[in-house]
Amino acid sequence: MKIVFFGTGEFSATILKGLVDDGRDVVAVVSQPDKVNARNNKVVFSSIKKYCLEQNIPLYQFNKLNIEGEEILRGVDADIFVTASYGQIIKQNILDIPKYGTINVHASLLPKYRGPAPIQGAILNGEDKTGITIMKTDIGLDTGDIYFSREIDIQADDTSSSVFAKLSILGIECLKEFFDKFDYYKDHHYPQKHEESTYFPMIKKEDYLLDFDSDTKKLCDKIRALENCYFIYKGVRYKILFAVPNDRVGVAGEILACTSKTGLVIGTKDASIEVVSIQPEGKQKMFAINYMNSNKFTLGDKIENI
Repeated sequence: MKIVFFGTGEFSATILKGLVDDGRDVVAVVSQPDKVNARNNKVVFSSIKKYCLEQNIPLYQFNKLNIEGEEILRGVDADIFVTASYGQIIKQNILDIPKYGTINVHASLLPKYRGPAPIQGAILNGEDKTGITIMKTDIGLDTGDIYFSREIDIQADDTSSSVFAKLSILGIECLKEFFDKFDYYKDHHYPQKHEESTYFPMIKKEDYLLDFDSDTKKLCDKIRALENCYFIYKGVRYKILFAVPNDRVGVAGEILACTSKTGLVIGTKDASIEVVSIQPEGKQKMFAINYMNSNKFTLGDKIENI
């Protein structure tokens, strides 16, 4: 079968490589336009584009897919389109081009966590399971019929990065199953239970700021989900890359411990968190117990995020 693949991010790149390694006939790739680095004003190639250049796979980057892409994609004469974290809404005129329509690899157990950030959403909300859904793409946002889903556990120490890695592998396995059993799946799909659906939106810059007037578990889940959460103390921004619950109790935002023996412990709404790894502004990430030798934190101070 001739496949056109649609994708943009790292998740997409991994899925694309899996398709090619499995011997599938990827005749073209569609990805978002190149971005420009704000610091040096240079064009940045995505992992998808780099891979296509290495493999000599034709790559199309349409600013407006539904306007610019229709004639070109009809000329490719593909049997099926496969999308994975593409990043644009695809209209019906494009979805209907290939003989067998368009399928999507979505990183959640649909109908839960539709939208652009399903992995982060699952961890933020304390879910203990997530997975991959192979679905029929329609003009809605992750609303199409489901072919099948496969699940994995979310462990207590998982971050978005580790779940991403697991789901990338699972996504490749699911696509292999779909194409190996294509004669069955092309006629076997079922509608989602839309009344049970949830949606998780794109992460915004302001979402990364930590509010210590929150439950300990919610804070730890947020840190695992977003991985670049931060607070501001004495005018310095500190990223917390990983934290665990602690039994100490104090005022929300209060520094309850800050030595090389105790590490950095910060009060929350119901208890406290112990910072495991930290990245001070302008420095490399490090274990918090090591950074506490710097004496930058004062016991009893309150983090005000200013």
